[in-house]
Amino acid sequence: SKSIERLGTTGSVSTAFSTGPLIPEGICYSNEGGLLVTLRDSERDRYQLGPRSRRLVRHVTPNGDVIREYEYNADGRTRLFIVPYKVRQNFNTDICVVNWTSGDTSELVILTFSGALRSVYRGQDPTKICLLSDVVCDSHCNLLVSDVTYSSIHLLGPDGEFMKFLLTEKEVQHPMSVVLYKSTLWVGDIDGRLAVFNYKS
Repeated sequence: SKSIERLGTTGSVSTAFSTGPLIPEGICYSNEGGLLVTLRDSERDRYQLGPRSRRLVRHVTPNGDVIREYEYNADGRTRLFIVPYKVRQNFNTDICVVNWTSGDTSELVILTFSGALRSVYRGQDPTKICLLSDVVCDSHCNLLVSDVTYSSIHLLGPDGEFMKFLLTEKEVQHPMSVVLYKSTLWVGDIDGRLAVFNYKS
């Protein structure tokens, strides 16, 4: 579906706005109001980009009106994303995007709200392949990133520097999604199981 759907309090579903011809992948609320949505075109090979490919994060109003787009680096030519999969906005207004670069590799791209590239995180050991799948931010602007390949949750500082492994394969198996609510960390794995942990930032 090339649209953003609205879920009502009674369980009803309605279309909020269309994103066509682009396909939405991830969505979050923006600190500045509206939504941040990751979008891609529908090319057959999602990891091979052509000159007309579109891979971006779009800041929109709740009705879908475009406020701003994040697609290229400061030079206006270098692409920021291959497949922007998940997006979160940190409390310091930075935009954190899980960018899938192939079927088994990904990276975390951190942008300032103005669109400048702050950093790119490719795992604790950049020489090893890892598939980062989701990101969430705590009240100190630290980043919690799920890693499917190594069954772990990475804890990063606000600028994307590795601090430690928060959880490892002893606690989680192939985590796909993370949500932080107050002092509770919810982790969903690739098989649909949900694990809940206490988290102190």
